[in-house]
Amino acid sequence: MSWLKKIFFAFTKKERLTFFLALTAALLCGSVVSGLVIVKSTRAVPAPGGDYSSGFLGQPTYINPVIASSEIDKSLVRLIFSNLNDLADKIEPSADGRIWKVRLKENPRWQDGEKLTSDDVIFTIQKIQDQETSSPLFTAWQGVAAQRLSELELQFSLVNPYVFFSDTLRNLYILPKHLFADVPPPNWRLSDYNLKPVGSGYYKFSSYEKRPDGFIYLYKLESWNQYFGDKPLIQNLDFEFFSQKDDLIKNFNSGQIDGFSGLEPADLTQIKRPYEAISFNLPSYYAVFLNQSKSVPLKDLGVRKALAFALNRENLVNEALGGRGRHATGPIPEGNPYFDEDFANVTSSLEAASTSLEQSGWKINAQGFREKTVGSTKVPLELNLTVPQVNFLIKTAELLKEVWEKIGFKINLIPQPPDDVSGNIIKNRDYEMLLFGNVLGKSPDLFSFWHSSERFYPGLNLALYNNKKADSLIESIRQNLDDEKRKAQFNDLQGLIINDYPATFLYSPDYLYIASKNLHGLEGEFVSEPSDIFIRANKWYLKTARVLK
Repeated sequence: MSWLKKIFFAFTKKERLTFFLALTAALLCGSVVSGLVIVKSTRAVPAPGGDYSSGFLGQPTYINPVIASSEIDKSLVRLIFSNLNDLADKIEPSADGRIWKVRLKENPRWQDGEKLTSDDVIFTIQKIQDQETSSPLFTAWQGVAAQRLSELELQFSLVNPYVFFSDTLRNLYILPKHLFADVPPPNWRLSDYNLKPVGSGYYKFSSYEKRPDGFIYLYKLESWNQYFGDKPLIQNLDFEFFSQKDDLIKNFNSGQIDGFSGLEPADLTQIKRPYEAISFNLPSYYAVFLNQSKSVPLKDLGVRKALAFALNRENLVNEALGGRGRHATGPIPEGNPYFDEDFANVTSSLEAASTSLEQSGWKINAQGFREKTVGSTKVPLELNLTVPQVNFLIKTAELLKEVWEKIGFKINLIPQPPDDVSGNIIKNRDYEMLLFGNVLGKSPDLFSFWHSSERFYPGLNLALYNNKKADSLIESIRQNLDDEKRKAQFNDLQGLIINDYPATFLYSPDYLYIASKNLHGLEGEFVSEPSDIFIRANKWYLKTARVLK
């Protein structure tokens, strides 16, 4: 090496500088070439590691698959517990759809080490069916008998075939019998296991923190390395809870949390850091449900048609939802496998709406509103619209009032707190028109929403719709195992409901999840309910590694 030193020191000052520049350039070129070779010969793949924090409005209460009802509780259930589809090695229905046999995988265990068996599945169903448990799943499991065949095998017997029973099974998350069997159902809501659950999912409970007033502000999960399926890539998953939306957004802007859900489109302007707004399609729609028993004008088909004809649904989606949604024109939302494109195009014309009113005898009076003489009485075309005090719904109601009054309606808006609407107002059917949403859930079954037996509380038939032909179709669809015939029946049912105009269908909003730019593996799709965005959280990742192609 001494000869190199002699050559180097023989250089002039200028030659040394040139040498250093040439060497630096050569090293840079080498690095670039090496980088290109690596990129071309390898590919990036998800890698384990990292922590992620998701924010929510509210706090957890019952992280228990039998009694969970809030979005927060159900989201945590999907992370900590396993559903029957994941646990099953095989699910086989009989030819007539009355018997469903299930065989469980051999390796699932509870996070405390106990073995998960068919006894846990049967116990879960029995407690759902127990009225003392007050499970939100109670109705879905009526008429189903669960029988143990072996430690890993069981069968379900249905009184009548139910074509959507596979959706019911998919929504069944299993509870550990050994922890709850000796606790009377009325005491379940006092159990520590509701906040410190023992599940069989890919995340397990780690800890939680609460304020002196009892509000839980932090809930920590960690990946469970003994999970029987694909292990989660993100090591630690935290949930942070807030009582005010402004605090939620503020903590995202400051980087305190990495993502959150449930934001209205109008609130996106408040986000000040780079983010991804991931849109999910839900099997839901908003409509104005018409209670004909409370209003003389609403008994008139021409009036109900005019309410629908006057709407520009594209304008509603743009103005009320910031363009993040789809039109709704009937009882089955777009994206559902039984949605019929033939019903997507509906009349949208103020002229057609006015004509419908004129033909039904509703005339403009001196005040610019319409009225009609019924018998010897002048009946004003005046309607009360009840709307929950939610920003995008209030905006929607204002847009509806504006367009309907252009054709001679007088619309009185009645904003009400959401809890009052969901409680007393719906319970007593105390409204003329109600702006509200229907969520079909995992199943496209329309029974709860449109069958005449569901017109009164606790049924969800908010339009008090009563059509015997529709009832017959709904009942037949539930038992029809022929896919093609069932689809034809759904088409007939949609047309029947739409042409009776029991509600004015508006739109289906997208459900938004706001995430930091470094989160990957979460993609917008069709989900049955908001909590289902966490079903595949074991596929989310923050880090990548390069492997040879």
